[in-house]
Amino acid sequence: MELSQSIRSAIRRATELALAEERRSDGRTKLTCPVNIHWHHRPFELQSYEGLDCSETGLRIRTHNFLAEGLTGRATFSQAGIPTTRTVVLSWTRESKSTGNDVIWEAGLRLL
Repeated sequence: MELSQSIRSAIRRATELALAEERRSDGRTKLTCPVNIHWHHRPFELQSYEGLDCSETGLRIRTHNFLAEGLTGRATFSQAGIPTTRTVVLSWTRESKSTGNDVIWEAGLRLL
């Protein structure tokens, strides 16, 4: 019984990984504008990030500061020349590159 549960779990994880890879490679549009965010924990401060790409469900940004997963806010960016404002939640953050003491991070925002 325990072995069959392990196999089912492994298959489920492999399926989720395959779907995630397909999602990331499909339907992404390069962003050439900044992404301005009013984080809910600091609503009167506007933070600006470099926009990398976007899809129907999310966008990717670059920052010099680490951002904690789960942050929520209102993001304003230009999608195909049309200004867009959406509620976002920070889904992930990872180190992109380091040069000396400077660390650059990439973060994924899910559009709500």
